[in-house]
Amino acid sequence: MALLRTLSLMLILTLMSLGPAWASMASIGKDNVNVRNAPNLKADILFKIHFGFPVEVQQTKGTWVQIEDWDGNSGWIYRPLINRKVQTALVLPDSVNIRKGPGLKYPVVSKAAGGEIYKIFAEKGDWVRIGYYLENQPLGWVRNDLVWGE
Repeated sequence: MALLRTLSLMLILTLMSLGPAWASMASIGKDNVNVRNAPNLKADILFKIHFGFPVEVQQTKGTWVQIEDWDGNSGWIYRPLINRKVQTALVLPDSVNIRKGPGLKYPVVSKAAGGEIYKIFAEKGDWVRIGYYLENQPLGWVRNDLVWGE
C-alpha cells in the first residue's frame, strides 16, 4: 500500500513538472474581440485582440477560454470567438525572408514584416509553410523560431 501511494505521488509530481499539457494553439475568429479579466460579460475588458491573431488556450471554464498571447498577456474570451481549426503565426522580427522551400538553400520569394499574421499550412522540421489567411493561399516557408503560434 505504501509503495502504491509513493508511485502515485511520483506520477503526479512528474505530470505537474511537464507543464500544462492541456494548453493548445488557436486563432481569434472575429475582429476586435474583448479579452476580459474574468470569465463573464461583466468583467473588465483588459484589451482587444484582432481577427486571426494566434493565442495559446490555457484553460476552459464553461463557455469561456483563458488565453495567452505571444507577449504573455492573458485573459478570458467567449469560446465561440476562438477558432481552433485554423492555426496562425505572428512574425516576430522586423523582417523575415519567406522561402520557396523549407531550408536556407531555397530562394527568397517574399518578405514578411514584424507583427504580420499568416495562416500556417504545414510544418516540416524547423520550418513552417505560411500564407494568406482569408485567401487560403500558401506563400512560402519560414523558420519556426521567427514566428509565434505554431
